Amino acid sequence: MIRRSARLRTWAAALLALSAGASALAAPLDPLGDPDQFRRDVEAINRKPLPDGEALARAVGNAVMVDARVRGRCQPKKISIGKLEPVTLDGMIAAMIAAGRIENGWIASVRLDDCPPADPIRVLLLRMADGATLDGVFAGQGESLAWPTLSREALRATVAAASQRLHAEDPQCAPRELTPTGVRVTGTSPDLGPSQYGIRLKGSWTELWTFEPCGHRLAIPISFRTNGAGGAWWDIDQPGIQFAK
Repeated sequence: MIRRSARLRTWAAALLALSAGASALAAPLDPLGDPDQFRRDVEAINRKPLPDGEALARAVGNAVMVDARVRGRCQPKKISIGKLEPVTLDGMIAAMIAAGRIENGWIASVRLDDCPPADPIRVLLLRMADGATLDGVFAGQGESLAWPTLSREALRATVAAASQRLHAEDPQCAPRELTPTGVRVTGTSPDLGPSQYGIRLKGSWTELWTFEPCGHRLAIPISFRTNGAGGAWWDIDQPGIQFAK
């Protein structure tokens, strides 16, 4: 069993690079300041209008197409963008807002309407500090309750577990990179709290992350347990990993 706690790591560099061209404005958030003021600031940020229209479609569409080219997947001509869910309190997003690099961030579930049936794509949408420019980043495929920082931490672990099992079952299969082709929530605890601008403060849940390298199918069970402070612990069920040729 593998156990870790989600913390800020070097994957943040990719997101920071997106906002490198944005002018640093006065920090709209101070996570280390007065808690009540911090809460009011987060609420004020999320009262601003959501991204929409052509700018939203272009940013999300670009992220979907980049992922399709990288993974060799179907490149859609038509997509459907679901509800934008704010992730303001995700550790990396909050840090970028506090640094004056972005205004806010959201996760969007995106269906590829003219591609073969598959789980929807998740896109992390960032609105830059200028309040207008939008950038999208591929954030996974399928459904997940894990917020962006937690998801990235868990991805490293599931990829490592998938690679180890794959090497044991088929040493000739050596994909350049492994990305889940599906993620689904398999259970939640009765006390699971609601999303609070992207994070959860109570409860636990389980997910199944699926990989399909070289025609095989790997299903990796992973459980998450919140730590009450905006982070979470995760465990990979090694004996529960399923491999199908």
